[in-house]
Amino acid sequence: MTAMPIPHAATVLLLRESSDGLQVLLTKRAAGLSFMAGLWVFPGGRMEASDLSSELAARSDQASILDTGSRMLDADAEAIDVDTARGLLMAACRETFEEAGVLLARPRGGGDWGEDRLARVTARRVAASADATEFARMLVDEDLVLDVERLVYWSHWITPSFEQRRFDTRFFALTVPPDQEASVDRGELTHHAWLTETAVRTHLASGEMKMAPPTRATLQDLWRSHRLHGGLAAMLAAERTRSVPPIMPKMVEVNADELEIVLPWDAQYEQAPGEACRKFESYPDYVTAMPSRMRFPRLR
Repeated sequence: MTAMPIPHAATVLLLRESSDGLQVLLTKRAAGLSFMAGLWVFPGGRMEASDLSSELAARSDQASILDTGSRMLDADAEAIDVDTARGLLMAACRETFEEAGVLLARPRGGGDWGEDRLARVTARRVAASADATEFARMLVDEDLVLDVERLVYWSHWITPSFEQRRFDTRFFALTVPPDQEASVDRGELTHHAWLTETAVRTHLASGEMKMAPPTRATLQDLWRSHRLHGGLAAMLAAERTRSVPPIMPKMVEVNADELEIVLPWDAQYEQAPGEACRKFESYPDYVTAMPSRMRFPRLR
C-alpha cells in the first residue's frame, strides 16, 4: 500500500530496574536538526548499507536473527526478507553504541573484556558515529560478537504520509548491560536521562519535555507491560515473542494549533486521508490498550 520505499530505521528502548521502578533511557535531540528537533526520543537511527555487510552478519547469532526476523512485517503485513531483518538488528546495535555509548557485544569465545580492549572500543565511538562502516571494522579488529539475542522486538511504527521525512522504524527493548554506562552523543543529542513513569509524566505535564506521539504511546505500552508482568526481567521474557503489527498513523489537521493522529485500530482509520498500512481484523491487547487517536500541538 506504500507509494514508494521508506528508509528503514531502528530504535532501542534501553531499560533498567531501580528502587523507584522501571527506568527508560531518553535522549533530547538538538534544536537545529531537520528531523524531530528538540524532542525527547529513544536512541536510534536509520539503517545504513554497512548494516547489511557480511562482516556484521558473521558476528551475530543467526538463529536469533531468524527468530526475530520471522515476526517482522512490512506495511502490507507481508514478511520481510532475512537480510533486511538482520540489517535492522545490526542497526539497533550500532545506533545504541553511537548514540548512547552502550555496546551490545562480547568477546568471541567469552572471557573478560580487559581494560585495554575496553579503552580502544570506547575511543572508536566517535569514528563509528562519523562513518557507519567503522562499527564493523571495530568488531573485527577487537574480535567481538554482537549480543543480538538481547533485543526483544517491541513495535513497528511508520511515519505518516503527512510528513515530508519518513522512516519505517522497528523498536527493540532490552535491559542495559550492568557493566556499561550510557552517555549521550553530543553531535545530534544534547541531553540524556534515565526516567521513571512518574518523572516522564511530570515533565510532559509541565511542558519541559516534548515527544512525538509514537514515543508517548511506546512509553505507555512499556509501563502497562511492566505493571502486568511485575518486573523488567519477567516483562522481557513474556514479550519476547509478542506479535508486532505495522502501525502507520494518519494525520488530521484539527486547527491551526493542533494535529491528531488516527491509528489503524480506529473505526475511522480507512476513511481518514493519507497513506494506510494493512488494517487487521483484530490486534493484540497491548496495541488496543493504546488510544486509537491522539491529539498533540503542532511542533514549530
